[in-house]
This record gives sequence, structure tokens and C-alpha cells, in this order.
Amino acid sequence: MEWQTILIGPLSLALGVLLLLTCLAGFLWLTGKLEGYDPGNELLQRDNAALGLRYAMFAIAVVFSLLGIFDRAQGDAGAVSFTIHALLATALIYVSRFLNDWFILYHFSNNREVVQEKNLAVALIEGATYMASAYVIGGAFYDWESGATTAILWFVIGQLLLVLLALLYRIVARGTDQALDHQNIAVGISLAAFLLAGGMICGTIISGPSSGWRQDLLIVAAYLALWAVTMLSAHWLTDRLMIRGTRMGDEVSEQRNIAAALFKAVIFIAVTMGFTHG
Repeated sequence: MEWQTILIGPLSLALGVLLLLTCLAGFLWLTGKLEGYDPGNELLQRDNAALGLRYAMFAIAVVFSLLGIFDRAQGDAGAVSFTIHALLATALIYVSRFLNDWFILYHFSNNREVVQEKNLAVALIEGATYMASAYVIGGAFYDWESGATTAILWFVIGQLLLVLLALLYRIVARGTDQALDHQNIAVGISLAAFLLAGGMICGTIISGPSSGWRQDLLIVAAYLALWAVTMLSAHWLTDRLMIRGTRMGDEVSEQRNIAAALFKAVIFIAVTMGFTHG
């Protein structure tokens, strides 16, 4: 009967995720209606790819954060536990949406840009913060049975760190908001990758057993500062690479070169992956 046990676990979890996605579709449709637009009309009549991207990244982030919590849960891993974790993951990712709107993309109204303007650049950044938040949730709730309040506090700290990273990117890459307002997808890709990498690093550093708040915060600050210096160095170097006689930074910001932006995005994420596994 061992083969049945091996198959039942993955199948039941996959069916649970499928049911969750169905519930999320209803949830997103309802929130869209409450916010004053018709999701069905936007997706099927107006072919709004930006809204589709928002919904897709939201759903993936919820599932990703759910599995990050659920895999580490102790005790019963049945339907009740799955439901509680799913509700928690959905609520936290939804909260991250408003934090994005108020503090990361504070120069914009996300709904106006995504729904009315079909701004894919803004939708990319919004989606990246969903995934970054999913990494933060996985790290914050690594050992959440020892204290849910502590896990929530780490989630809040992780969100604040993402806000600071967005501000840091704006300082280094001037003109970011203007580029996003003009729907520069290349700039959106670059900033989205930077924020996703930031979520990965935040999730890694805040996970694990606590050594006390003071020491934990000092470790987080030192680790994040070293990573930020590494990322800024990578950003500076890639911006000065020459392509067709122009700098990479100009290709992204002025020429809207998506290939150049993807190159930068790979650098941000790949170097971060190496940093977290070092």
C-alpha cells in the first residue's frame, strides 16, 4: 500500500490548490466589482493583459506562500489546516497589494494604471511585489508555531524592506516613475526583477530560529546592506555595458529594449540566488 500513500499526498494537495484557484477567481471577481470595474469585461472584451497579469501573479503568489507555510506546518496537515493556511496566505498577499499602491508605486493609482490604462509596466511591478511578498511570508512563517505574532511582525518588517528597496532603486535609476507612466515595459521588468530579488533575500534572512530581536535585526541589517551593495554594483556595471554603441541603461530607459531589461533582470535574480546559497 506504500505506493498509494505516495500518490495520495501529491494528488490531494494538487486538488486542494485547484480548489483554491477556483475560490481565488471568485474572490478577485468580487473585489473587482467592489472596486468599480467588471473583471469579465476587462479580460474578455477589452483584452486587458495588465489586469490578467495582476490576477495571474496574485494567484501564483498566494499558492507559493501557502506552500511555503503549509510545508513547514507541524501536526495535522488535513483539510482544516490547509484552509487556514490558504486564508492566511490570501489575506497577506492582498495586504501587500495596498502596501504596493501606497508606498512603492505611490505616484500612481494602481487601479487606474492597470484597469483603465492597461499599463503592463505597472502590472509587472505589482506582480513582482506579490511574489516578493510570498518569499517574505515563507521566511516570516518559517517557525510560526512558536509565535504567530512574531511571524506577523517579520512580515511587516519584510514589507518595509521592500518599500526601502523601491526607494533605493528610484534614487539610483532616476526617471523611473516617468518611464512607468509612459508604459516603459523594459523599466518595469528591471524594477520588478530588483524587487523580486529583494523579496528572495528578505525571505531568506528572516527565516530560521530567532536569536533575540536585537541580534536578529542587526543580522538582517548587515546581510541586507551587503546584498544591496552587491546589487547596486551589478546595476552600475550592467548599465555601463555597451550594446550597439549605447549603454545598457540607455537601452532600457530610453530605447525600451526589453532584451536588455531581461539581461539586467537575470543578473539581479541569479546573483541573488548565489548570494542566498553562499
